[in-house]
Order: sequence, then C-alpha cells, then structure tokens
Amino acid sequence: MKTFRDFMESSLYAPEGGYYHTRIPTEDFYTAPELHPAFAGILAADIAARFTELAARGVPEPYAIVEMGSGTGLLGLSINRFLKERHPAWASRAITILVERCESQLVPSILRVAQGGAKVMGYSRLEDVPACAGVFLSNELVDAFPVHLLEKKDGLVHEVYVREENAEAVECLGAVSTDEISAYAKAIEPYMQEGERHAINLEASRWMRTVSKVMTAGSLMTIDYGKRFGTQSPNAPRSYYRHAVNNGSLVSRKGQQDLTAPVDFDTLIAEGARCGLTLSYYAPLGKFLIERGIMDWMPKGEDAFDIQAYKSRNRIKTLFHPEGMGETFKVLVQEKLQ
Repeated sequence: MKTFRDFMESSLYAPEGGYYHTRIPTEDFYTAPELHPAFAGILAADIAARFTELAARGVPEPYAIVEMGSGTGLLGLSINRFLKERHPAWASRAITILVERCESQLVPSILRVAQGGAKVMGYSRLEDVPACAGVFLSNELVDAFPVHLLEKKDGLVHEVYVREENAEAVECLGAVSTDEISAYAKAIEPYMQEGERHAINLEASRWMRTVSKVMTAGSLMTIDYGKRFGTQSPNAPRSYYRHAVNNGSLVSRKGQQDLTAPVDFDTLIAEGARCGLTLSYYAPLGKFLIERGIMDWMPKGEDAFDIQAYKSRNRIKTLFHPEGMGETFKVLVQEKLQ
C-alpha cells in the first residue's frame, strides 16, 4: 500500500508506462502552446523586455530562458523562433535551458529547440542547473507535481492510500503519513465537508526553494490553472482522459490518464516571499495576454473569412476567453533582484 502521492508519482513519471513518457499531444487535453503560436509569441516579447530590464539594472550577461517542464520542446522552439524573428539581439545572446524530468523526452526536446539555432542546454533536475540570471518559466508544471490526498469521513480527516493488486488499483483511507501532513490536515479539517477531498502539494514549496537558489536575478513566471485558495478552501485533484474531467476513478487507467491538482498560488507567493522573491504580477491568463496584444494576432480583413483563419481565431479565443483558458489559468510573476 502506498500514499496517493507515491501512486501519482508512479502513474505520471515511471520510466516504463508513466503518462508523461507516453502522452500523445492534444489527445487528452490541449496546452497553450499546442493551441496557437500567439502564446509563444507574446511570451517571447515579454522575455525580451525582461532581459532589457536586467541589462538596465546592470545584471551581467548572458541571460537564460530556463523552461522547467519543457516536455516535447514545442514552447521552447516557438519562443526562440519569435525571439530570432522579432528580437534578434537577444536571440543571439540568450541561452535556453530545458529542464525535463522525463529523460525520454529531454534529448529529443534539446534537439528540437536547437533546430532554430538556439544555444541549448538540458537537465533532468533543476538542482543541477548552473546558477544564472534570466527568466525562469513554467507552463502547466506545478499542477503535475504529485500530491498527498486527504479525505473527510465520519467527521475525521484521513489520508488516501492506494493498494495495487493483480494490476488493479483500489483507494483506501488510513492515518496521515507524516507529522507535516498532519499539520495540514488539522488546519483544513474545519473547512472540509463530509466526503470532500483536499490535495497537499509539498513539491510546490520545495520547487520554489530550488528556483530561488538557482536564479541569481530575474523573473520567475508560473503559468498554470488554479487560484489563490487561501487557508479555508479545500482543493480536490482531478483526472483528464480524452478531454473529459474526472472520467472514472483517480486510480483507474494507471499511466493512461493525466492526474493533476489545481495550483494554490497563495502557497507559491508565500514560499517565494520566504525565499526573497517579490510578487510582481498575478492575473488571469486572459488579462495577461490581452494586455500584451493578443488581439493583434486575430485574423483581419479578407483573411478572417478563410476556413483556416476561422480555426485560428477560435484557438486564439480559447487562450484568452473566460470560458476557455483565460480565467481558469493564471500568470504569476515573482522577481529576484541582484
């Protein structure tokens, strides 16, 4: 029997059969860079502006784009293409560092990003990245960190465990596994209803501490779905399978469905402050994109009536519209001064 956290770790990241080693892009869900290049184009312009600010503050070059959870390398490739096209000075001087724990994807993603002429390095662990200044970027990373899971039953909060027998996984409840989890359970218990569940993402705080050590100066940009939960809002995990949410049990289809928990941005903000990172920006993704000109990417004139333009317009709208990704996803920017 193992904690749900350990089951989730294995289900998502096991070298043999882990979901992220075998995921087919767009099959179960779309990520922003898979929807439309506008997402990468706007990020490229934002990164170039942040590099310019670092230079104005006297932070020595070279600067790095550190993409944590780089996956297939699609976002890194697209960002570097837009930098080369629209911000060539920074494209020629910046270094791209890809961090991807699924080693089966790391080398292919490095080769993919390098196609455009970018200077690329790759690591399977953030801890191994050399200290550097620049922009540390994650897109849909923190929601994929394995979480401990609590459930309230008979008025008490228990931890969820998973028993695997004969290739089948079954959930069961037990005592909380550590004193650290116990402290979280006591804090959230008064606000949980009978049968309600709550995810505890210890990895998020550890990740924030590691980023603060590796980043000598610059910006940490976290793009993910979630909200500022506070201390009184239970946060239940969910599964994605063929674009359906919670289609079946969290422990069914091991390695075949995505397991995820909404990001508690309050946790990231608080841990960042303890690590010396200053809150610079927090807003829904739609607001972030509109402020930075995503409407300029919409097809105009005669092109707007073309079938491909119609599809492109709908995909762009999904990025910023409240009923798409625009409200559900948030953008958090934290700064570290030299």
